[in-house]
Amino acid sequence: MKKRMYILCLMLSLICSATEGFAQRGKTEIALGYGYWSLYNLANGQPYKNSSGTTALVIRHYFSKDVTLGLGIASENIKDYGSFTTFSPELTVNYMDTKDSRIRVRLYGSISYGVAYFHDNNIGVGYADNSGLKAVGFNGSPFGLRIGRQFAFFTEIGVGYKGLFHTGLEIRVPRVLAKNRHHED
Repeated sequence: MKKRMYILCLMLSLICSATEGFAQRGKTEIALGYGYWSLYNLANGQPYKNSSGTTALVIRHYFSKDVTLGLGIASENIKDYGSFTTFSPELTVNYMDTKDSRIRVRLYGSISYGVAYFHDNNIGVGYADNSGLKAVGFNGSPFGLRIGRQFAFFTEIGVGYKGLFHTGLEIRVPRVLAKNRHHED
């Protein structure tokens, strides 16, 4: 448990430092969400249905008005099987944005693939320890909906480590102006 906490703290500090560097060139979004019926839960079937659901933190940086690249961290505990902590880069593409209307609505799709650290909960007499890194950190969400401007609600439908249904809150961090910047945003 301590080892997982150290890894999580290290990854969060790396994300925060990377976000600080990128924020001078574009906008950044930080999303915290909860999903259910993840790929891990669905693939393992019946006696492994006691899932905590998936909590995910994603930090995205805008490279253009329609494309973001980010890093996601998600965690799920299936009581009778094991816990998964997934780290994966994420690409998001907007296909509709009503940024000029009073209530901003954005439709998007996203895909991510990374690695998952699996911690086996069934360690005991007669069981092999299957803990370790697995190359199964995939998530595809063809349908995402974001409502709001700086603070927003989002919901996604997809398949993968975030779950079949993933929803949460998101904050857009404005650009940080550099000292020597000569133009206005």
